[in-house]
Amino acid sequence: MSKREGILRAASVMFQKYGFAKTTLDDIAQECGMKNTALYYYFKSKNDIINEMFNCEMKKIQDKIRNAVVKQDTIRNKIYAFVLEELISFKNKKRYFDLILKENLSIEQRQLAFRQKNKFDKFEKKLLTEIISEGIERNVFVNRSIDSVIYMISGTTWGINYFVLHGNREMELNKIVDDVVNIMFSGLEKR
Repeated sequence: MSKREGILRAASVMFQKYGFAKTTLDDIAQECGMKNTALYYYFKSKNDIINEMFNCEMKKIQDKIRNAVVKQDTIRNKIYAFVLEELISFKNKKRYFDLILKENLSIEQRQLAFRQKNKFDKFEKKLLTEIISEGIERNVFVNRSIDSVIYMISGTTWGINYFVLHGNREMELNKIVDDVVNIMFSGLEKR
C-alpha cells in the first residue's frame, strides 16, 4: 500500500469516527503514524483528502459496474447487471453517503460531493448509451430516444438507491431488480 492509500484509509477511519467537520489533519496524521507536516507533502488540505477519497471510491464503483455489464451476453442481462451492481455498490458504500447526508458540510465540501455526483452521472450516461445503442443495433429495442431510456433506467436506479441509502430495512435487491427489468422490457400493460 502506498503512503497516499494509507493516508486515505486513515482518513476514512477518522471520518467514520468523528465525521468530516470534526476530523482534523492532525487526527489523520496521527492515525497513519506520521507528522502532519509530512501529510502536507501528499495532501494540501482536508478537502483534498475528501475529494481523493471519493474519487477512489467512485472509481471502484464504476469499475465494478462496468465489469458486471461486460460479462453479460444479452442486453437484458447487461441492464440487469448495471442496475444490480450499482445498487449493491452504493449499498456497500453506505457509510460514506451517511457521512454526506448527516453532516453539516461546508459549501466547498458540498461542491466536492456535487462534482462527484456529476462525474458519476456522466459515467452512467455513457455506459447506458453504449448498452442501449447495442440493443438498437441488435434489434432488441425499437429505435427510441436513447436519452428517454437512460432517464427511465437511471431514474429508477436512483429511486431504488434512495431507499437503499435511507432505509433501515434489508431489501431483496435481486428480486427488486428482476421485477424492474421485467417491467422495463415488457411494460405494465396486461397483454
